[in-house]
Amino acid sequence: MSKIPYADTNGSLSVEVDLKHAADVYLVDSNNYRKMNSGQIYTYFGGHYTRTPVNISVNGAGRWYLIVRGGGQYSYRFY
Repeated sequence: MSKIPYADTNGSLSVEVDLKHAADVYLVDSNNYRKMNSGQIYTYFGGHYTRTPVNISVNGAGRWYLIVRGGGQYSYRFY
């Protein structure tokens, strides 16, 4: 499994993702990342995107993980 990108924040965080193909793009906090990996119901910000770039912004301190599924290669930047 490849390394999951993440960023730490004290307040708000945004990510821009450039997709090669349509994909599911999510930002999840640490608690929901654990739930996701253990097969539980989890909450995320994002969804299925067919256009690029994808911009997602969240509010909340802590570590946020970027999940990209089904789109193949992509590039991203947190800001």
